[in-house]
Amino acid sequence: MKKKLIGIVAMACALLGMTACGNSTSKEVKAAEATAEAVDEAAGAPIELGENDILEFDGVIPMPVVVDFSASWCPPCKQLHPIFNQVARKYHGKVKFIYIDVDKAPQLAKQYGVESVPTLLFVNQQCVIDRNIGFMTEEELIGAVESIMPDPNAAPTIAPR
Repeated sequence: MKKKLIGIVAMACALLGMTACGNSTSKEVKAAEATAEAVDEAAGAPIELGENDILEFDGVIPMPVVVDFSASWCPPCKQLHPIFNQVARKYHGKVKFIYIDVDKAPQLAKQYGVESVPTLLFVNQQCVIDRNIGFMTEEELIGAVESIMPDPNAAPTIAPR
């Protein structure tokens, strides 16, 4: 994913560089604009963790987290995947979204007691973890995400030392 994103950014810079020199055509400008949109979309994509990654929630975390434990062979997981990605883009910068394939990272599934897929963990900033087992509609997922987001009208909390 990182290599793909770097390639997209490099291509966008090259196309934008041609535009800056005045050597571009409208086709090149449109391609550069499409690439810029792809980079913006990639910025909101979930982070994918693998077998050597660690996932810990201690103390107060900077923003809420949603973790999707799924598997490539699971039909409900396949249905949930595009919804999860779309909601991740919607809440980019406000909530962190993480994707874990249980076949690639079984130690993380075991660490969080995941026995069925899909399982979604919802972690608020105080590290209170809630979970949902099974498919969720977009509306259900958005409701769960909003339930872990801080109240904008609440007084700011001070992290313990």
